[in-house]
Amino acid sequence: MKQKTVFKSNDDKEKVLMQYENSLSNFNGSIQQDIVDTSFGKTHVLSYGNDAHPKLVLLHGANSNATSWIKDFSLYSEKYKVYAVDVVGEPGKSDQNRLPYGNDNYSDWLNEVFQKLQIENANLIGLSQGGWLAVKFAVKFPKKVNTLILLSPAGIVNTEGGFIMKAVLYSLFGGFGKRKINQLIMGNQKVDQSVVDFMDLMQASVNSRMDKEYIFSDDELRKLTMPTFFIGGANDVIRNSVKIKERLTSLLPDFTFYIDPEKGHVLIGLTEKIKAFLSKND
Repeated sequence: MKQKTVFKSNDDKEKVLMQYENSLSNFNGSIQQDIVDTSFGKTHVLSYGNDAHPKLVLLHGANSNATSWIKDFSLYSEKYKVYAVDVVGEPGKSDQNRLPYGNDNYSDWLNEVFQKLQIENANLIGLSQGGWLAVKFAVKFPKKVNTLILLSPAGIVNTEGGFIMKAVLYSLFGGFGKRKINQLIMGNQKVDQSVVDFMDLMQASVNSRMDKEYIFSDDELRKLTMPTFFIGGANDVIRNSVKIKERLTSLLPDFTFYIDPEKGHVLIGLTEKIKAFLSKND
């Protein structure tokens, strides 16, 4: 299907990119920015840390960009060289090519990014739709993924029908409706105002994709033989964390999980649990 442009207007694009620059300028450290050419479009990458350390690649969710990871850079960089990639077709600094979900374009694109950055293998963290991308890549290029960490990933179970109905309804009510969608996603958990502001900006500025969901087959998921860690929220209104845990438990040979009883779809403040998993599998 033909995709809409990523940003609703040039003004919206400028607002998002201004937020991007503000996030970089507020970070206490020197973040490197690179643009790598791929056959799927120019790709912007943030990196931080010691080149000699093992590699850690972070993949953000839909309607987001690499700055969503900035607060984690310092924590992860103690032991890892951290890369946060602006996914193509999302509201970051990469090209706005929205690739189809139904083929290997996204995994091939990320493989080219690895090649251009000279990353032979890495630990991979994916959030929501970034989790889908992480699985897609790990299925096709398993030898390039040392460990796989999935935060509320798409592609394992179907999105909850009740959430879809409410999101469609609220989308009819402009900015008010967009904020209500974010309230559904965040639930009752405590979230920093900066996170709320970021999500509201993206909802107001970005055309969401309406593609059919790509749900991985059992045969695809069985290819995930690397150590895999799933983190979900017990109150996630988008995808049922228990169902995700049950499906992955039945298919993956080296699988651990944690379902946070206080959280919904937004997973913040879990860096120490992720670092413990990484350390155990170094």
